[in-house]
Amino acid sequence: MTPSQFEKENEPRWQRLQQLLREVESNPKTAGVEEIPQLFRQACHDLSVAQHRMYGPRLVGRLNALAITGYRTLERRISGGWERLAQMIFKEFPQAVRGERGLFWFCMVMFWGPFLFLAAWTPFDPEWAMSILGPDGMIQMEMMYGKGTSPHDYMREEFGSNFGMFAFYIWNNVGIDLRTFAGGLLGGVGSIIIMLFNGAHLGAAVGYVHHACNPETFYAFVAGHSAPELMGVVISGMAGMRLGLSLVKPGPYDRKTALVLGGRRALILIAGAALMTAFAAVIEGFWSANPFPPFVRYAVGMLLWVVTLGYLFLSGRERPHAP
Repeated sequence: MTPSQFEKENEPRWQRLQQLLREVESNPKTAGVEEIPQLFRQACHDLSVAQHRMYGPRLVGRLNALAITGYRTLERRISGGWERLAQMIFKEFPQAVRGERGLFWFCMVMFWGPFLFLAAWTPFDPEWAMSILGPDGMIQMEMMYGKGTSPHDYMREEFGSNFGMFAFYIWNNVGIDLRTFAGGLLGGVGSIIIMLFNGAHLGAAVGYVHHACNPETFYAFVAGHSAPELMGVVISGMAGMRLGLSLVKPGPYDRKTALVLGGRRALILIAGAALMTAFAAVIEGFWSANPFPPFVRYAVGMLLWVVTLGYLFLSGRERPHAP
């Protein structure tokens, strides 16, 4: 194949890539932007062929310039993806939580209300633990936090390694968040029921620890991961309630449109809640499962509560402009 034949055969692709690269400079969401990676790979292949066949400096130089421009564009889009993720985590998610102030406090009551009630009442009436945890749950609490037992030994025996624990917590805890969110499709009722149950279950577990186990062992184990995990539960409830309210109170929209609009607001909440829960799973699997001194665990736990609440209430706030 002669250089002119090679150029004539591939010219439409090169022109298309040049056009898309120009358009994406002014509008990153331009139509056809998804074609760029494939066209870029083909242009790189064409450059390699032209160099190998020695098609001349003009054609090689043109393809080389096209490949460099394509590479820089793709590099910016990749780095922009990380910037987009950082913006979601540190700005959009905490702003979304604060933007749903009413739902936040409602879900706090739905979760923490039964939690605090049963944590305080179960030590005096352990029948609550029997009703909510069941015999198997009570035995598990005693094996993990009973006098003379260690949650670290129990976890190692149960899961084999820190990574095994981490994988279980990711699967279990993020799954709870997603079920709480999905419960919102029942007009929010499903999310409320799951939040009430989760609060009651955890509260009964805490109360039973005070009745039959060693509270210091329990609190030392859960201190580190409690803040992101428990607040993740609350925020996943917020996401489900936002979804449910879009169906129950669509406002000026039909229910389908209201669900789409509410779903966009809910999506960032459940994504942030899942990230918080995943972060808690990292701590639970690789920090909580190790035998650090209790005072170190409590200090880290208190620090993470301050950081978590500060993040939710302060992160992403716009700074006032100087007059």
